[in-house]
Amino acid sequence: AVKNEVFERDGHCCSYVATDGTKCNAKISLELDHRTPFALGGGRGAEELRLLCGAHNRLAAEEVFGKECMARYCS
Repeated sequence: AVKNEVFERDGHCCSYVATDGTKCNAKISLELDHRTPFALGGGRGAEELRLLCGAHNRLAAEEVFGKECMARYCS
């Protein structure tokens, strides 16, 4: 139910917005992303989640955990 709520709320597309205001509208390779990472205490409710494409989900993870950590995790 939460997953469906997030997909509906985010319009079935990536919700990433760049610093210049450009919005990604990707509709494929969508992933649920915790606004506050679950590993850092983020919750499981719809308000804690957003849809991101795979590339922006990785970018968000790198911004929080660092590129080196994500390289170890994803390799």
